[in-house]
Amino acid sequence: MTARRIAASTAAAAVLALALTAPAAAQDEPTSSAPVPTTSAAEPEPTTTAPNPDDGTTQPDPGDGAIQQRYESMTDEERAQVGEPLGGEVVADEGLRWQDFTRARFYWTPDTGVTVVRGLIYQRFLELGGHDEVGVPITDELASSGGGRYSDFRTRDGVIHSAIYFSTRTGAHHVVGPILEHFRALGEDAHFGFPATDTRITPDAFGAYNHFVMPNSQHEDASIYWTQPSGANAVQGAIREKWAASGWEAGPLGYPVTDELTAPDGVGRYNQFNGDGRFPAGIVWSPETGAHSVQGVIAQRYVELSGPGGVLGYPTTDELGTPDGRGRYNHFTGTGGASVYWTPQTGAHEVYGGIRVRWSQLGWERSYLGYPVSGEHDVPQGRASDFEHGVVEWNRETGEVVDRPTA
Repeated sequence: MTARRIAASTAAAAVLALALTAPAAAQDEPTSSAPVPTTSAAEPEPTTTAPNPDDGTTQPDPGDGAIQQRYESMTDEERAQVGEPLGGEVVADEGLRWQDFTRARFYWTPDTGVTVVRGLIYQRFLELGGHDEVGVPITDELASSGGGRYSDFRTRDGVIHSAIYFSTRTGAHHVVGPILEHFRALGEDAHFGFPATDTRITPDAFGAYNHFVMPNSQHEDASIYWTQPSGANAVQGAIREKWAASGWEAGPLGYPVTDELTAPDGVGRYNQFNGDGRFPAGIVWSPETGAHSVQGVIAQRYVELSGPGGVLGYPTTDELGTPDGRGRYNHFTGTGGASVYWTPQTGAHEVYGGIRVRWSQLGWERSYLGYPVSGEHDVPQGRASDFEHGVVEWNRETGEVVDRPTA
């Protein structure tokens, strides 16, 4: 773990420990379901009444009778959905009452009144530890934007807001805190996808994530990752596949720091990542090139040159090592072809167009020129790039490209 991650991981883990109820799991492990408890709740404590100090009469305790009134007000269809009462009402304290039914649990609090969690969402709620872990339902079960169902929950201290979403495609899963907020900002299951995992802590304890199945897909192909420094960001499709192949957040690209964004030409897409904490990283996709990553000093230079909207265009390779083991490079679509080459001694510099063609004809960095030590720049007769042992020049009037060694 880098120094940057160590510095923030303690705070992140403290926040996430409160927010997350499901145990951490590897990204590629399938979500499993625990057996659904079938026993009824503990016998309720007797409801007591207190004397009214003004008139000597007794007053009902807070919430007394509210659950029964809610049940009696239901239609036959609604009663069929929740089932029959199992045992009596449990009075936890003046701020919480609950009662189990065959396929649901009714809750009462002074703030929410009576809410009902039911069906497969109720089953998942119990598997996650019920109100002691997830919190109390603050809504009844509602319809989501994409045809699923959900119930919202909040811990009794008011700190953690979460929801359990259910769809026939992915089952019931828990989405917590800022990931839930971002999921809804992205359009929920109608536009982003159906939750396919509970919210989990990442193996390095620096962040958290949920995986999703996009609306037109049959497999997990979208994710939202959260870290304390960068917040919640979404990764999906081919960019996500490339990121997963690189090792997820444990690989050289690090965590996403943006959602998937549209390139300036309106065609390509990209995500930015935090890289190693010193230099940025990114994955850039277009229909013609597919998804490729840039990282480190090469990524920094790519950003300085305006990324896919600049002279370099879209990457056509991931970062690769040169044959001599000394340097690194990416190739790009740029006009006439483009590349950025880096070594510790020379830094990262771009080569493109006719100058790049000439350099490649000579044998790239294995030629007498060696590695580039400057980007392309103006000279009186046209443009030039400087190399370790020479220069390549393009003549504006004749179009001729020539190379020559430096003295």
